Amino acid sequence: MLFNNVTELKSSLGTVHKNLNPDTLLSFIGQAEALYLVPMLGEGLVAQLGNLPAEAPPAHLVALRGKFRAALAYYVVLEAAPFLSVAFGELGISEQSTQGAAPSRQWVYYNFVEAAAAAGDKLLDLALAWLDTHAADYAEELDSAEYRSRKRLLISSAAQLGEYVATAGSRRFFQALLPTLRRVEDFDIADLLGDELLEQLRDGLAGGEEPRAETRKLLGLVRPVLAHRAIAQGVLSLSVALTGTSLRLLSDNEAVRQRLAAPPEALSALSQQATAHADRYQAKLAAHLDALSPAAVPVSVELRDNTGSPTFWV
Repeated sequence: MLFNNVTELKSSLGTVHKNLNPDTLLSFIGQAEALYLVPMLGEGLVAQLGNLPAEAPPAHLVALRGKFRAALAYYVVLEAAPFLSVAFGELGISEQSTQGAAPSRQWVYYNFVEAAAAAGDKLLDLALAWLDTHAADYAEELDSAEYRSRKRLLISSAAQLGEYVATAGSRRFFQALLPTLRRVEDFDIADLLGDELLEQLRDGLAGGEEPRAETRKLLGLVRPVLAHRAIAQGVLSLSVALTGTSLRLLSDNEAVRQRLAAPPEALSALSQQATAHADRYQAKLAAHLDALSPAAVPVSVELRDNTGSPTFWV
């Protein structure tokens, strides 16, 4: 595991009490790694970071472990907080107390848990962004079928998605939206571009070659359609908070989601707005494609009117 004792955890979160039982701690570290790090990094890399040799560990992996330890410390708090004040045994559940210490008040506990969730999420996004920036140093560790397949996507990074929708460049949000991005690309974008042109774009991106000017222009027209379509479809099934400046994907913690998640009506309005943006970008893309092939049948674009009727075609 990334943390093996209380001392290591205190190096990332100094308010951990020195009397915390290491055996109690280790169970929550394993849970937090499985819930929050493995979905982002994969089991192989998490296991590798958790089993670095004590003698002369590789410097680049030590640096990477430090980045993810900072986030994991808060996720350990998030997983442990509901359980540390109670004990379960043959007599059922009992609340523990010690002389000179009182149970936290409810509002203090909620603020504590929400602050831990927010800090963990932010630090995990920073660590993932750092990993993206230094991906060349971790080519061997990141060489997986999933990582290679993502290079073929028209939107293949959190930074690209953040250019078109207000996600603050969150890698966690991008990761959660990946299945929707793939689906929109396979169906909506394939219908617009045709399978042959879509495969040409994918092959060029996967090969890492510098795209030509006309390809860059086409990608600049396709990506906003893809981004807004994916948001319109995907946000309805995600637990997000509306922060005023961006969308924040909430931690996988039921209590936090219940208190902070945006209401269904707000997500529905956001989805409709994203659909309207996608429609406008799609009209520009269709005009570009028609100009490329004047003799071809014009590309049909579905647009919404202002009367509430379903759709009309142009």
